[in-house]
Amino acid sequence: MRLTAILSALIMFMNLGAQEWALPVISVANVRDTTRHGSEMTTQVLMGTPLKVTQRMDCGWSAVITPEGYTGYIIDNSLTFLDEGCMDSWRKSPRLAVTSSYEIKAYSSPDIKSEPVTDLVPGDIVVDARICKKGFFKIELPDGRNGWVREDCVAPLETLNNGNVAEKVLESAVACMGTPYMWGGLSVKGMDCSGLTKLAYLSAGIIIPRDASQQALVGTTVDMDSLKKADLIFFGNPQTGRINHVAVYEGDGYCIESAGRVKRSLPESAGQIITARRYIGNEGREGIVPVIHHPWYFATESVKKRTVD
Repeated sequence: MRLTAILSALIMFMNLGAQEWALPVISVANVRDTTRHGSEMTTQVLMGTPLKVTQRMDCGWSAVITPEGYTGYIIDNSLTFLDEGCMDSWRKSPRLAVTSSYEIKAYSSPDIKSEPVTDLVPGDIVVDARICKKGFFKIELPDGRNGWVREDCVAPLETLNNGNVAEKVLESAVACMGTPYMWGGLSVKGMDCSGLTKLAYLSAGIIIPRDASQQALVGTTVDMDSLKKADLIFFGNPQTGRINHVAVYEGDGYCIESAGRVKRSLPESAGQIITARRYIGNEGREGIVPVIHHPWYFATESVKKRTVD
């Protein structure tokens, strides 16, 4: 049913005329299954995540599609809306991703004693104002506010996929240890099992599906005795094959999962193992997309220019 809804939304979007876009303006915005605060939070989106808007509603909510095709509703005061021209300018702008392993602040001046402008969490995206002062970068938030962040807490968005992907994925997962489980959560403030794996891969600049059942459909299947670091292990009902949990393999027989809290576990203690999947080496295939190659994030000519530079 969920996949059917995603396909229907994508078809509806492609049939629209003038397209509208949105960017979350807070560190973590909640996505719900209906236009009510009391409805189920199905996922979250991080500041600066490009969203396609399929409907603006009089009640102050908007229907959106995330870069991986997930659908839901976000209250408008968590978003800033852009037309195609403004969105294209954003794609071509120099941007920074938050790479710290914890929640940080953007300040009103390059001084941690100055007034905070906003909180930021790993994976948030801001525009680089190209000004560095006292170890801080000046940034512009999606709604136009300015702030200053420590230069060691951010990195150019296009560089996330550089380096050893497995190491980055596991560094992110380990840094989340102790974070409370939260259904639909996708940040260091709280996360569910697939939120952990999605955030860990995002830290390495790779967009993967949102839910565990969707994550189990992409990549290549691997045997449990052939696991490599950063492979995903899926758990569920062996009679029906239904997936209800996912963990990331750490190596030496251990995995990291979000169950109650983010923790290190033995795979056999995390549930009934259904399958395991390998994403590394499958980047660019269906469902495993480097941020730098996703057209919602970067204009093609912008990617080429930055690669050359």
